[in-house]
Amino acid sequence: MKLSEMTINELAGISYECSCGRIHAVDIETVDISYEAMENAAVYVKKLGKDPVTVICDENTYRIAGKDFSKLLKAEGISCFVHIIKGKNGLNVAPNDACIGETLVSMKPESEFFIAVGSGVINDITRQISYKMGAEYMVVATAPSMDGYASVTSSLILSNIKKSIQGQYPRAIFGPLTILKNAPYNMLTAGLGDVIGKYNALREWKFGRDYKGEHYCPEIAELVEKVVDKCKAGADSLRSRNDDAIINIMEGLVLAGMAMGLYQNTRPASGAEHHIVHYWDVDCIKHGKEHELHGNSVGIGTVVICRLFDMMHDELPVEVDALDSNDIITILIKAGCMTTPQEAGISRSLFRESILKGHTMSSKYTVLTYLSNEKPAVLEKAAEELCSEFYDK
Repeated sequence: MKLSEMTINELAGISYECSCGRIHAVDIETVDISYEAMENAAVYVKKLGKDPVTVICDENTYRIAGKDFSKLLKAEGISCFVHIIKGKNGLNVAPNDACIGETLVSMKPESEFFIAVGSGVINDITRQISYKMGAEYMVVATAPSMDGYASVTSSLILSNIKKSIQGQYPRAIFGPLTILKNAPYNMLTAGLGDVIGKYNALREWKFGRDYKGEHYCPEIAELVEKVVDKCKAGADSLRSRNDDAIINIMEGLVLAGMAMGLYQNTRPASGAEHHIVHYWDVDCIKHGKEHELHGNSVGIGTVVICRLFDMMHDELPVEVDALDSNDIITILIKAGCMTTPQEAGISRSLFRESILKGHTMSSKYTVLTYLSNEKPAVLEKAAEELCSEFYDK
């Protein structure tokens, strides 16, 4: 059975000798996305025999899930310490030095297990805290908003620089469907935007294979493409918070994270669409500004890079997969997603700079890398044309 033919729980815990010549593995034991997931999560912790445990959440996720989940743990006879991370100066909780440090010094050294109740930021912080304390952790997800649930790395802000820091897999991921489907709508669109971005990531992975001889795994690529196709098909019903649409996006985000873990690299799920977004994020961090949710920005970045590929059709050294930029825009608009950098508060000057310098955000070979290295004048012209397209209408 190929990777793309396996269910999410068949992939969990797998060690797979692949046709690409590598052995792929995922050290996640179980994934449960259902109406009963929160209750199942408490039973799961009981079966692990971990006691005491620490639940980490923020003020919002404590209110919508952490409070009830801690009661369920106590009902199972598990000693539970709850740590609520609070935002500073009216800003949302950020995975920065201060927040991670304050959380770490608040931990009980006797805790045997950690549970992240939240989404991106809480998961990243809990992964690092548990990893540094030599303990395992799991996730009770509160929004289908990003693909980092199944990752082994955390996206952290250290000394005002965004970095990907090694951590560990969660032992399990639980997604209570009632909570997921009632998450703020901009978190649902963020999840879809993050998933749709994989179309371009796969195109650029093939570009790296065909032009630079980069290693490529067709089975992982097929797995990711199948996931994105499924989410695309249900995008129209996201506004109604349809169960299948929410499950598809949440599973898609977890599977994308698993794909990165299987490959031990973010290549299957991240390309130039992510790199320009990281450039925007770094600028916001540097200036102390809130930035748009990652997945919403990735949706915009996907539109931008698709338009760049449209312009570069005759400039590239190898054939690349055709992606209809208008089709991508239609999918995102139907679901209520952002499609332009202005909607995310990105200035024209920052946008132009991100096209010219976005390739510096990663060592991955993308269309931006190629143009910057091989055809800088063409990239300069393309940056101007993209600015006109997105800012002069």
